[in-house]
Amino acid sequence: MKPKPFAALVAVTALALLFAIVSYASNNRWAPTRISGTALLPGLAAQADRIAKIELSQGGKTLALTREKENWALADRGQYPAKSESVRALIVKLAQAETIEPKTQSKDRLALLELEDPGAKDAKSRLVRLLDDKGAVVGEAIVGKKRFDAFGASKSGTYMRRPGEAQAWLTGADVDVGLGVRDWVRPQVFDLAAAKIAGVSIEIPGEEPLKIAREGDKHALSALPKDQKLKEGANIDAIVRAVGSIDLEDVRKPDGSSGGEAGVAKIEGDGGLGVTLKLRKQGEEYWLALAATGEGDSKATAEEITRRTQGWEFKIPASKAEAILKRRADLTESS
Repeated sequence: MKPKPFAALVAVTALALLFAIVSYASNNRWAPTRISGTALLPGLAAQADRIAKIELSQGGKTLALTREKENWALADRGQYPAKSESVRALIVKLAQAETIEPKTQSKDRLALLELEDPGAKDAKSRLVRLLDDKGAVVGEAIVGKKRFDAFGASKSGTYMRRPGEAQAWLTGADVDVGLGVRDWVRPQVFDLAAAKIAGVSIEIPGEEPLKIAREGDKHALSALPKDQKLKEGANIDAIVRAVGSIDLEDVRKPDGSSGGEAGVAKIEGDGGLGVTLKLRKQGEEYWLALAATGEGDSKATAEEITRRTQGWEFKIPASKAEAILKRRADLTESS
């Protein structure tokens, strides 16, 4: 006997509902119905407009951010522009942080939550101090490790405590606090696709200049002697990609006295764009300064590069500098 259409529809619907419930349960942890508590930093939300400076510290490292009207900058990096939206997001999350679940009060166990003394050597905890324009503390907190999916698959928490108090808390805030410059600025300094680079010249003190030109959709060494050939594994396009994409690790105002000249890379872009990368080496660190010129359609691009980079030196990874500063001997051998 065939099932009636209505009965069949009910059975299919029930199976679909059961599958949805099982699927949800297998992909989501159970979350408590209430995840609110008391504010970790009472009154911070009402005083947020007083905050003029933020000090971050961890294991002897420090980083400071200062407000200039509606924008934020790195105070200890010559007021280099910060990502203001990231700074504002930190303030909002601290203001909204609520003490959901009490954790340890034992000093010996705080390190398990990365809430040990932030001033201790190799500390993983981070101290955040919010100050007004006179240096008075508006709010401060010690930020520890995150607990992912603490309140469900899409809701993380962060272990935190107030300075001077032993009580650790799991809060409902998802707080990110890094002390790296890259955590607070836009790391990309320069970006030009290799396909838009017509030529590159690399000049290293005491070495014959290395010239690269675009040939079709690839790049090649210019004026390669007949008795020379590229070494196996030599990748000319990799050099072009390296000069065309620069991200910073740190930034500073140049003082003209630190380090010696490591080399210069001159980029000839399509449409009349010219960019010069000057590299200096200080100890094991490489610092780079940019200069740009442009004509016609490239003039606006050159002016935008100049606006962002003039008057600054950018620390770049040693691997990036070494990928740019290639000597002819690094690339060629006798044929």
